[in-house]
Amino acid sequence: MKLLGVIRDNNFLEYLDNGLDGIILPLENFSVDYFKYYSISDIKEYKNSTDKLLYVVINKMIFNNELDDLLNVLKELESIKVDGVFFYDLAVLNLVRENNLSINLIYNGTHMVTNSDTINLYYDLGVKGSYLSNEITKDEVLNIRRNTKSDLFILLLGNPVVAMSRRNLLASYFINKNKSKSDLITIKEPKSGQEFLVKEDKNGTTFFYNRRLNLSNVYKELVDSGINYGIIEQGDYSSGEYKELINAFVNFDKQKIDELAGHNRGFLYRETIYKVK
Repeated sequence: MKLLGVIRDNNFLEYLDNGLDGIILPLENFSVDYFKYYSISDIKEYKNSTDKLLYVVINKMIFNNELDDLLNVLKELESIKVDGVFFYDLAVLNLVRENNLSINLIYNGTHMVTNSDTINLYYDLGVKGSYLSNEITKDEVLNIRRNTKSDLFILLLGNPVVAMSRRNLLASYFINKNKSKSDLITIKEPKSGQEFLVKEDKNGTTFFYNRRLNLSNVYKELVDSGINYGIIEQGDYSSGEYKELINAFVNFDKQKIDELAGHNRGFLYRETIYKVK
């Protein structure tokens, strides 16, 4: 399994010497649900600085008036020779196919990549990678691996996205409460006691679980099954802590990972009803 990082600080090149095989850069103006975004210039800088893997995220809903800009961006990414593009909106797939662009696409349907039938449909359309949903069980992950030829990406450690709204929910809330606005707050769902991190930017409002998902307990099994790529998010770790975490995966040390990240295993052993079967 190759390890990919999602970096939150400004030093996205310094972690490559610690064992990451590459990083994932969310593209500014064309991606959502991240804490840091990168320009085409940043992507070029990365590509010129290392031969490590480089993936770019384009996962926002695309409007008609953005299609020309999107096509230009895709052509630039093709010329940069990025290793892949994570996409959500089918406009990306259509533009790549219609313009015969040589771009490796990874379907990033958030909560919808839950079964091999969906993945294989996209595979037949030329999409050779899929980012698995965080809401499926270990057995479902392994079953998907057995039933598709697609490259599979999985979040090994990070704060999963729960929901995203294009509305400015925090701005509306603080206006209604006559309080000073904050772009990042923590809320608690009263019935379950579950905490969520809520972030607002120009694209809308994103809800994250406020407990890190940590798949260290099945890491070796995922590797042995043939899952191709594991993703490790920096989140709010300091530079030193993140390097420790990367090292703990590279030289697999479950105790150290759990010490740094906790024991939240998400839906590994329990099905969620909020799923496309």
